[in-house]
Formats: sequence, C-alpha cells, structure tokens
Amino acid sequence: MRTDLVTTLALAALTLTMATGCPRDIPPPTNAIKSPGLFKAAVDARAEQIRTARFKEVVLEYFGEDERVKVRQLILVEQPDRLMVQTRLPGTNEVMSMLVSDGEAFSVHQRDTNTYYTGRPTRENINELLPLDLSARDVTRVMFGGAPWDRFAQENSLLQIEWDRKEGNYRAWVETRRGGELSMAVRANDFAVTSVTEKGADGATLYRYTSEDWEGHGEVALPRYRRFVWPAKNLDFSLDVGETQVDVSFPENMFKFPPPEGSQVIRMGD
Repeated sequence: MRTDLVTTLALAALTLTMATGCPRDIPPPTNAIKSPGLFKAAVDARAEQIRTARFKEVVLEYFGEDERVKVRQLILVEQPDRLMVQTRLPGTNEVMSMLVSDGEAFSVHQRDTNTYYTGRPTRENINELLPLDLSARDVTRVMFGGAPWDRFAQENSLLQIEWDRKEGNYRAWVETRRGGELSMAVRANDFAVTSVTEKGADGATLYRYTSEDWEGHGEVALPRYRRFVWPAKNLDFSLDVGETQVDVSFPENMFKFPPPEGSQVIRMGD
C-alpha cells in the first residue's frame, strides 16, 4: 500500500515537472489576422461598442518606496476623447482634485492650493498632473479596454503584429525612437488590449500597463483592475473599480469645468 502511494506521488511529481518544464505552444486561430490595418480596425471596433462609461468607487492605490496611499475616484469617459476624473480625500466625500477633458482642452483644479491648470489634452501636458504617459484620448481608449494609439503613433514606426504562441494572444509592437520596443498584448477572442509594455534598447522595462479581472457588459468585457508601472518616475499605482456602468447619458456640459472664482490659472504649453 505504501509502495503504491509513493509510486503515485512520484508519477504526479514527474508529470508536474514535465508540464512546467515544457513551454506552451498555442497555435493561432484559423482566421488569424495578419494585416496591421485589419488588426487596428478590429481593436477599435470592439472598444467602440460602448459609447460612455461611469467607473464608480474607484480605489487608486499608490505603491511608493516607503508608503502606500489610497484615494477614491469617480471616472467618467465618453467616446472618443472626453474624460472626467474626480479624486476624493480618503474616508470623506470631499473633492481634492478634478480633471476634465472635452477633447479640445483639459483642465485640472487642485482644491488645496486653489490652482487651475489648463491646456491641450496631450500626453506631455497630462503627464504633468496625471502621470499615465497617455494623452486624454488614450486614457479613454485604455478605460474601454482599447489601444493607446496616440502613444504608439508618437514613435513614428510601422506597426507589426504576430501570434504569441506562448501566451496565446496577438502581440503588436513598434520600434521606439530610443531603439527599444513598445508592444501590446491583445486577446484573440475579442481583441481586448490586456497589457502595454515599453522596453529599452537593453531590454529593461521602461513602462508597463496591465489589467485583470475582466467582466462582461453586454457584448463587451472591461477590466476591474488596472496597474501602471513607470520605474523612471518611481511610479507604481493601480485602479481598482468598484462598479462599472456603461452607455450612461451625461449632460452636455459634463466635460467642461471653468476655473473656480479666485483660483490661480496656469496655462500649460502645447
């Protein structure tokens, strides 16, 4: 009896060793897309099935070297490039900052200093106040599970795609101006973008966005958890969404926010 048990355990260990030691080889689907143009159209068509979304009870958690900070947020997005991010003090309903973009301009009001920033919703301008390394339009795309095309276009390099047999998904990438690579992982079943990674010429990770816990909203799935890591800026934070509501009607002026009375107005460069 004991011999049989030992034999069974040994065979189980051998099977586990063989399973973990052999790399996965997942073949592409029979109708796999090979054209970058068709690939981009498929990614966009999926994300555009939802026009608006309200992300409620969002917990932004910042992982610093010596501290972890949590704040609550309300995030509203509307295709193609409208965005509102309201950040509240922990444990209260008091708004500490508000970011709004209507596609033409963005504005941020920081209540503690009564400072109002405004400028074009470019990646560079938004990075000064919301360090995602994304333009306002790309933030909207990512919140819908789409691709940050503005970020990819800035590298001025041709998009390439391949089937990742190890991960079982599409991998799309461009060469960066610094000799590295900017890539994204895209699911084959619905063309959702699950991660974005930038690597330097030496292979080191310069930036990474990942997503988890996807849930269905009609025909489209959206992630409940997103994480952004930017080592050079010492930034590592996550967005954990409590509730997602899609195709919500927003007032026309929802994405406009004039400077509060008495605030210091700072205009940011193009």
